[in-house]
This record gives sequence, C-alpha cells and structure tokens, in this order.
Amino acid sequence: MNELSRVIVFATGKGGTGKTSCAANVAGLAAQAGMKVLLVDLDSQGNLEFDLGYVDKGDEGKHLVSTLLTDGVLEPVLKNVRPNLDVIPGGGKLDELEDLVLGRERRGEDGSILLANALKPLAPDYDLIIIDTPPSKRSALVMLALAAARWIVIPTKSDRASIKGLSVLADQVVRIREVNPTIDVLGAILFGMGSAATVRRRFAADDVRSVLGDSALLFESIIRHAEAAAGDAREKGKLIHELAEVVHNAEPWYVALKAGRRPERPAGSSLALCDDYVLFADELIKRIGAAEEAEGADLEAVTA
Repeated sequence: MNELSRVIVFATGKGGTGKTSCAANVAGLAAQAGMKVLLVDLDSQGNLEFDLGYVDKGDEGKHLVSTLLTDGVLEPVLKNVRPNLDVIPGGGKLDELEDLVLGRERRGEDGSILLANALKPLAPDYDLIIIDTPPSKRSALVMLALAAARWIVIPTKSDRASIKGLSVLADQVVRIREVNPTIDVLGAILFGMGSAATVRRRFAADDVRSVLGDSALLFESIIRHAEAAAGDAREKGKLIHELAEVVHNAEPWYVALKAGRRPERPAGSSLALCDDYVLFADELIKRIGAAEEAEGADLEAVTA
C-alpha cells in the first residue's frame, strides 16, 4: 500500500455542488469516530474556515504555497480544530500556487506532483487525508489534488450543468493517470436533493453511467436540500452533526417565553441533514475498506 492510499479528493466540475460542505462534514464525522484526519483546503476561497469555525485563524494558504515552492514537507497549520482533526488552510495566497504550477510546466517540469511529494512524509500520521478543491476552472490546483489522490469523491446535482461539469472532471482524471495511475473514482454523491429525489436519482444514475461508465458509482446516500440548516451551521462555525446536537438539546420554546426570553433555536432540518451526512460518511468509509480488501486479495493471488 503506497503512502497516499488514504487520500480522498472532493472534486467537481463546477461550483455550488456542495464539495466543501461534504469534505468538512465527512472529515468531522470520521474524526469523531476516532480516525486521525488531515483536511487540506486547496481552494483560494478558503470556505472551510466557515464550516469549521476557524475564521481569521488560518494563514490564507501561505504554508501550502511556501512549502510547495521550496519542495518542502507539509505540516498541519491548525491542530485539533476538532479532536483528531487537523487542517492545512487555503485562501487567497493559493493564486500564487497556481502560477507556480503553470510556471514549472512551461519550463517542461511536472508541476502537478508538488502536492503529492509534500504530503508523502506526513501521510503515515493520518488515517485519512481529505482534500477540498476549487471548481475545475482552476485546473492547475485541481490537477495538484488529483495527482496526490487515491480516491475521488464527486458531489454533484442532477441538473444538466452539473453533469456537464462531471464530464470535465472525468477528462482531468484521464489526463492525471499519466502521473498517478492508481487514482480511481470512489463515487458520486447527489447533493441538494429535493422532494422529487426518487425520480431525479434515477435520471442521475443514467447520467453517471454515461459519464463514468458505471451507475454503481453513485452513492446510495443523498444529501438533501436544507438551506436553513446549512446556513445556520456556517454562521455558527459548526458542522451539521454538531448543530443537530444543539437542536436536540435546545431549551423548549415555551420555557424561554415563560421566562421572558426570545426563543433561539437552530434550524430543525439539521437533524435530517445530519442523518444524511452520517449515512454518506459511513458508506464512503465502507467503500474504501471493501476496495482495500479486494486489492489485498488481488495482491495475494499475484504473489501466491
């Protein structure tokens, strides 16, 4: 098993499909389950800081840029953002990283392997490394992530624009296999699903089959549309399962009114959304485990 066999990239061909929310919440749930997790923010928008509540405590991606510029080794910038969860933040400085990668490629060097090389010495310290990426129009940064990844998870919606974006990402995966032949798609997760989820899922399965070649790559789990809960979570700097716990333990509204206080309750939809993320994280980790078991069996067959 290579050093980067537990690196997962959340990537998509367009913005607004929930990749940052999925990356943050899966990382938080895995860490809560006892796994040691490193979350790498490779997006210049740096929106993970809102999901995890470390606003103004990051470095805007300075460590990422300086480390890759000098061919150094990455280290967690923010330790124990949650128990078992460390973060290497992103932000505006990552625009310089894109220029660095493109500059090396213009000189005939392979700039896409910079992140992989910088992560390898650090990887044995973690059970999972999760990388959040920008939309694929920032292709240099996406290719950095794909070159370091064993698995890709693709959050997508069932609209035509999202499926077109999935095709863009699929093309990038084909290109990156020249430097990272072990990369594979773990699955696509439908994000922001509404009341017509059953019908839309059927259409989405057909679309995933046409782009990725196998409808089984679509996760059974879905992430439902819950705008109030998602907005409430980011405003408070909490992950969805943390917000759901607040809702569960909230003071009844009539007690607050009786005491002359205004009731303050987070969005109740966070409970259902929490269930979605828990089921998704469980399915994702089980898929990795099953794939690793299958790879182990194949290796045993070859060496027998």
